[in-house]
Amino acid sequence: MITICLTKFTNDPWSSVIMEGFFEALKYKKPLFVVDKIFGYPQKKYDLIILIGIRSIVKRNLDKEKILPFCNKLIDMGDSALDPRRNFEDAYFYFIPSKKKLYDHYHYLPKFLMEKYLYPSSKKNDKLNVYVDHFHSSHDRETSIRSIKKIFDEMSLSEVPLNIFYHTSNGIELNRSSPEIPKENIDQCATFIPFEEITKYYRQTDVFFPTHRESQGMLAQEIAACGGITVMQNWMYPKEVHHQFPHIIYTEDQKIDFNFIKQVLKKHSKDEIRKQVLKYCSFNNFAEKINDVINLLFNLK
Repeated sequence: MITICLTKFTNDPWSSVIMEGFFEALKYKKPLFVVDKIFGYPQKKYDLIILIGIRSIVKRNLDKEKILPFCNKLIDMGDSALDPRRNFEDAYFYFIPSKKKLYDHYHYLPKFLMEKYLYPSSKKNDKLNVYVDHFHSSHDRETSIRSIKKIFDEMSLSEVPLNIFYHTSNGIELNRSSPEIPKENIDQCATFIPFEEITKYYRQTDVFFPTHRESQGMLAQEIAACGGITVMQNWMYPKEVHHQFPHIIYTEDQKIDFNFIKQVLKKHSKDEIRKQVLKYCSFNNFAEKINDVINLLFNLK
């Protein structure tokens, strides 16, 4: 029996989803794996601690002496296969596909979709259901402002009837005509919505508009699992993941053609779109990789 601790040090939505994903992936190995989910520093000894978060010890300046003595093995995670930082880990998961990796103990972990929540739902009318992501400016505020203003300007000129879902500080607002842009010292303005609630909108979405740069975000893949297509500027998602979801690229000075988007959607069924993303981001792919690495760490067959 191997005792495993999943711990996180923030309560952001991404960490919560990743925590649940790891727990689901490991529970199928009962009774071989006994898994605890906690918040913060461990209070007892485990065979393995998995830090949920991006380079948690370095990024959050955690006290390693409150972690390392409580485990025989440590797994850390981050964005890149070329991240030079070491967090005293025995294995490191990276989420962005790469042809090169810095160390042998680095392992690519495909992102996963919570498939029980993500599937196409039937349409109630002929309008295009458009989901617009929330404002977020942690990388480049002015670029984010220009991109979200452009999206709203183009939607207002659309000849194709639209039904708009927009994530704001008030939740999901319907058919809002202007973007929400917070004060200078605030990076984003979206209120937290439980995953099982927000996915009700994802399942209805035909077209997804990202509004900012993503590194760990999975919304394009999640909406693809529901049969929706992403319309974005090239920089909004890492190029290494573009193949994972159907998308249309536009430039900052290019008109967004909703008639063209509608024709593209007519050529591809929601089930075809879902099939493409599940090829790369199924939960089984994710779970198998986690278990393979743990088996390697503990010399299990």
